[in-house]
Amino acid sequence: MGSEADAALAAEAMEAFVDDDFERSFELYTRVVEKAPDNASSWIHRSATLLKLSRPTEALADAEKAVALAPKNPKAHLRRGMALFELGRKAEAKACFVAGREHDPMSRQLLQWLGRCDDSEASPESAGTTFLTRDADPSNDADPTSTASASTVSASVPEIPEKPTSTYKHQWYQSQTHVTIEVLARDVRASEAEFTATRDSATLTITRAPPDGVSDSVAPPPYALRLALFGSIVPEETRVSVGVAKVELRLRKSEAIQWSDLTAEAREKMAAAQPLNFSDASMARPAYPSSKAAQTKRPTDWDKLEAELDAEEEEAPTGDAALNKLFQDIYGKADEETRRAMNKSFQESGGTVLSTNWAEIGAKTTEAQPPEGMEAKKYEI
Repeated sequence: MGSEADAALAAEAMEAFVDDDFERSFELYTRVVEKAPDNASSWIHRSATLLKLSRPTEALADAEKAVALAPKNPKAHLRRGMALFELGRKAEAKACFVAGREHDPMSRQLLQWLGRCDDSEASPESAGTTFLTRDADPSNDADPTSTASASTVSASVPEIPEKPTSTYKHQWYQSQTHVTIEVLARDVRASEAEFTATRDSATLTITRAPPDGVSDSVAPPPYALRLALFGSIVPEETRVSVGVAKVELRLRKSEAIQWSDLTAEAREKMAAAQPLNFSDASMARPAYPSSKAAQTKRPTDWDKLEAELDAEEEEAPTGDAALNKLFQDIYGKADEETRRAMNKSFQESGGTVLSTNWAEIGAKTTEAQPPEGMEAKKYEI
């Protein structure tokens, strides 16, 4: 982006994307790529916007332009892989994610998408099951994306089986303001998905119609996802998108806080694990008679306390004073022979030797033993 105006346009496009205004974001990013067609990041961002609009074919085209412009950009390979995955070309998608990791081995997004590829390969739902395939051309696609209006979000919960036999994996992530739940169900038609929400719950039901020309008796069993939520949401601001490979629920939090989990069950377990609060009068510990209470009522003797503190703060002797104190303590507690040994050794050695062994010192003259590097000299008075 060459100018401040271009940078402002890109920032406005990103802001619209963050606000879930994907149509507006697409329009702005289109202006961005027209102004800077050689900027790989612009194509990457528009590809992400097209994926949000469930237009994977166009998203793939943008991602391929980004890869051509910046073959070492891991985001370009990521967007290309995501578009291919949405189009059902999972082997090619996996190759893109592997290529992206060559340039960013620590990318969490690339690792997550590689995991999705592995899961889809191992999933019994994708093996041995035939799905209707939509026309890849968006112009011929009846309605690849359906966004629920406020009227489709109600406080009532539809009648659904207690144990639905169809199962799809789901995952979730969050921002400060929204929780997004992705149900990994392929080729769901907008008319087959029904979503309801209250302030503290969300329910998605999928009732699959049989493929064209097949009897209704072999229709897949219904699927239901019932969630008692960790926190409260704003039902009127919930968005539901039905794409080629997933159904996405985007829930608006009523409070801008981080959820520790998706479900209320986790919140209840956390609350049960909290320690008791004894500050509550009803939970206060019982009081028993004690002499300690009477002791605390006695007046404090501040003069005595000050004297004790002064005694504690009095510094111990150091250096020569500490050495002299040590000698005095030893001499004061010694017997007569020990004292004679100490006096004789100290005087004869010029203060360089102090011995307590009279048997050794009494039999000879104690020679001076000056510290290393020094020489003893005799002075005559």
